[in-house]
Amino acid sequence: SCARRKYSSLVATRSQIADLLRVCRPGEDITAMLDRLKPGIDSLDRQAKTLLKEEALAQSGRIAAQLEAAGAPTALVAKIVRIFELDGAVGLADLGQRRGIGETELTHAFTHLGQALGLDWAQANAARIVAGDPWERLLIAGLARDFQQLRLEFLARGTGTNPRAEVETWLAQHAARVGQFVALVERAKKAPAPNAAMLAQIAGQARVLLGR
Repeated sequence: SCARRKYSSLVATRSQIADLLRVCRPGEDITAMLDRLKPGIDSLDRQAKTLLKEEALAQSGRIAAQLEAAGAPTALVAKIVRIFELDGAVGLADLGQRRGIGETELTHAFTHLGQALGLDWAQANAARIVAGDPWERLLIAGLARDFQQLRLEFLARGTGTNPRAEVETWLAQHAARVGQFVALVERAKKAPAPNAAMLAQIAGQARVLLGR
């Protein structure tokens, strides 16, 4: 339907705009910010298909199928799907500049952390929930951001030049707590339909875990 197409377009663009506002430095000119981020985003754009992992690829396919079933033009479907596939590129490009590390290396660390903890699954499911209540919609949108932002904040605390290795070291050092968290996510995966309350609990536990 037309409503479905509009909703998907708004969700996709809202996420990117929120990311741009988040990484804009105090007093920074918008044009200067876009020029600063463009090389990193362009690099991730070229590599998107190879960098995306199972959950993100599955979500991309679901979005395309829903839009096509709603009668959206092929060109529009491709554009909306591309925006979804680049979700997080703004934050990764900005973080790469701040840490002096290539955005590709950071993306590998970002996705590895998401897979290891199940946060990629949680983020994909948050994006899939369509809530009728406006307050629940705000909660779900915030959760989808949290599952991404928590990983970016974790990577921002790193000091070395190999973020993937830093993730591996952290996972090993906190193996027991990581195991408990993963068990929580696995229980959620077995639920007939993940809901906002379930994902909010996962986000809260992830915030505590990644803050260690």
